[in-house]
Parts: sequence; structure tokens; C-alpha cells
Amino acid sequence: MAVDFDKGWTAGELADHAGWLFTATQQEQRALIELAQQIEAQIGGDPNRLLQMRCADFDLGPLAGRLDAMMQEIRERSGVVLYRGLPMDALSRLGTAILYWALGVHLGTPQSNNPEGDMIGHVVNIGADYKQPNQRGYQTAVEVDYHCDQTDLVGLLCIHEAKSGGLSKITSSRLLYHTLQARRPDLVAVLCQPFCWTKHAETGSREKPYYESPVFNFTDGILSTSFGPTHIFKGHQLADAPDMTAVQKQAIEAAWALADELHYAMRLQRGDIQLVNNYKVLHTRTAFEDWPDPARRRTLWRLWLQVEDFMPRTPYSEQWLGGVAPKGTAPRITLNYQARTTG
Repeated sequence: MAVDFDKGWTAGELADHAGWLFTATQQEQRALIELAQQIEAQIGGDPNRLLQMRCADFDLGPLAGRLDAMMQEIRERSGVVLYRGLPMDALSRLGTAILYWALGVHLGTPQSNNPEGDMIGHVVNIGADYKQPNQRGYQTAVEVDYHCDQTDLVGLLCIHEAKSGGLSKITSSRLLYHTLQARRPDLVAVLCQPFCWTKHAETGSREKPYYESPVFNFTDGILSTSFGPTHIFKGHQLADAPDMTAVQKQAIEAAWALADELHYAMRLQRGDIQLVNNYKVLHTRTAFEDWPDPARRRTLWRLWLQVEDFMPRTPYSEQWLGGVAPKGTAPRITLNYQARTTG
């Protein structure tokens, strides 16, 4: 039976739908290795030189012919793609970054996605405390909430898996909306009104520490969802923000619980690239245990991509059109996590 993607997908329907799964062919792998070696020789070991290169500088070979199908799946169907089999063991760390960046610029325009100015973000446990208002979940090993990233399309490349745990969980936000509408239309009405979201102190000196956005947003009848309970709870706790009402809290918690009820889980393997439409899919990951060896700790590389002619943006994503770019922060590409230094 065909899936009505306008109403979303269940976990069972996604499991039976082959259109979101792409496996690298041997021809693609060979061409990608050649591309990585070619570009690596050009840039002299400096990944920041990728920032000056354009889409036309990266010949993806046979993979280029599959990008339209990927984008159709992301934009018009399930909202998620898994590309499996990036030939990591045949690549240097720089070569891996080259290929990931090359795929990104073919799909959209990369944005800085953390205060350090990283154009390829490092999702890695640095021992941060998720309870603190200015800390993000991707810097911890705890389970994080279901959320959308602050861009059109988010990519996650698995560099190293965790020793245990760290499963990726995704939920159709279209199905979330329609299911909650059937069960609790009163709470859906609340979720269509603005909430306060923390900026995690990633602001200029004259900006408010929070911004406002509904969870469910309709533009010309098209539903685009923004969700992030922890961002919202922290936002309403800020001194300048209004307190969250009891019904607002109930609505967020109901949506969070329902997202977990409806989720599909997968284990991202080394060399997997997951691409997610932030307006149609919520994502999270389970808590995990890292390897004792710091060189093996769980690491994902993240791309934030703006995509032309995609879907209606929300006030949440509009807030971050320039990426995460505190004043004085320059864009960069690093191969290992480096904290921002302040003078």
C-alpha cells in the first residue's frame, strides 16, 4: 500500500519503504576516492580552503546522478535519506571532510552550526551539562529531546560509533501533527502559538537571549514543524521571557511523548550519511557509552544546509538564516573538535 507522505509515515511504513535508502556502489566509491585524492593535493592539507571552492569544483562522478532522487525523497516524500557506504577506510580524515563537503555543496549552501564557526560541526561528548541553559545536547552523552535543527536540511556523517547506545531515532512530524490533532486538538491549538526559544547565549550584544516561534507553522496550507522542548523550556526560564503556562507545558510534553511513541530507530554505522528535512522529520538519539580511548569516542560530523525552493521556513529557522555566528566568529572547517578561544 502506498504511503500518504502528506500525512506522514509510521515506523512500519518507513521500514517497508525502500526509497530513502541509498547504498554506495563500487563505481561511486572509486570515483569518490579519486575526487578526495585530487582535492587533497590541491588544498595542501588545509581544510579551510574548501570554503573558497564551489559546487563545480567537485565532480561526484556516478553519485551525481542520484542526487535528484535523494532530494525528491527529502523534499516530497519521507523527508529522510540514508546514504550508506562512504569508503572511510580508504580515506584520510581530510579526504572524508572533502567528500562530505562536496556532497553538501551539491545539495545546498552550508551554514555555520555552532558558536565556534564550524561549517562541519562536531557532534561529540565533551562532558557538557545539558541542564545548563547555554549547553547543547550534542556536547553530551545523555539522551536528548526530539527536535529539528535550525536549518532546512541537516546532514550527519558517522565517523565513529559509540561503544554502546547512541541510536538515531526519527519521527514524522506530519504524523505527529495529525495524530495529536485526532487525540488532543486543544493542545494542537496551543502548539500553533509562539513559544520562547533560548539562543544558548549565541547572540550579539543587543539581541534578546530568546526568540519566538510556534511548533506547528502553516504557510499557504503547508505544514512546517519546529520542535525542541529543551530549547523551549530553557527559553521560558530566561529572566526576560514570560513564564511558561501549565497548558503550554502540557502541550510540549504530550508532543514529546507522542514523538517517541511514533519513532523509527536506526544505528548509524561508520560511513553512513543521514540527511533529514527539518520541517518534516524530528530526530534525536539515545544515551550512549563512549569508548575509553578518546580517539574512538562517538563522533558525528554535522552539516547545516540551506536549500533553494525547499519548504516554507518557520520563525525558528528564519532566526538562524545566517547560521550560528556570534560577532567576530569566522567560519572554519576543522578535522577534530576545537573549542572556541576568546581573547
